[in-house]
Amino acid sequence: MAQDIAVITGASGGIGAAIARKIHARSGSDLRLALHCHKNLGAARKLSSDLPESFVIQADLAQTAGRETLVQEVLKQGTPYVLINCAGLSKPYEPALDVTEAAFDVLIAANLKAPLFLMKEFGKEMARAGSGVIVNVSSILAHKTLAGSAIYRAGKAALEELTKQFAMELGPRGVRVNAVAPGLIRTPMADEIPESARARIVSQISVGEMGSPDSVAEAVCHLIENDYINGAVIPVDGGLGL
Repeated sequence: MAQDIAVITGASGGIGAAIARKIHARSGSDLRLALHCHKNLGAARKLSSDLPESFVIQADLAQTAGRETLVQEVLKQGTPYVLINCAGLSKPYEPALDVTEAAFDVLIAANLKAPLFLMKEFGKEMARAGSGVIVNVSSILAHKTLAGSAIYRAGKAALEELTKQFAMELGPRGVRVNAVAPGLIRTPMADEIPESARARIVSQISVGEMGSPDSVAEAVCHLIENDYINGAVIPVDGGLGL
């Protein structure tokens, strides 16, 4: 891994925190970590206290001003080398015939608009430096139906296509762009799924159990470190998508 800054959005969440810890462990002192959070500032600060040389940036990435804050604060500290777009929302859940414009605006802003424009702004800086890696966190639901998830699924599917587009355009400039697509992972978000529904999903996982945030973090680090992977979407779902 090259030097300077790794930006992890949504670092206060279960998967984001695992990614931050794994990057810190794998990179040693070569990368400083910019830990983004929106509302859970306490969790982000606690994580930062465990990761020397990391720093916290609080911002609402669904808003232009929030994205500008994140970019500006990172650039004050140095040059971004890694961007992990992990922040996102899964709610509200709405059946297809009940979808609302309000839900569309909220979910698309968080899950598609924010990572798109962060890829644009940080991608410019990486291209200027001649190197960088972007990893987007998608979802197995980009390819698998689930009642109530129409807008969420559409946003994640679009994010995977943007991943490929940026990979093609930025690859010649030294910047690789990939994605991971987690399945059912043991996080507070998964805990919100009713137990009966969660059991049905687990029954469809070929390895027979939910995944850990560390398994997603390991895949992210692989995409950072392997310099010949570009434009890929790696499922981390235990076979749920089969």
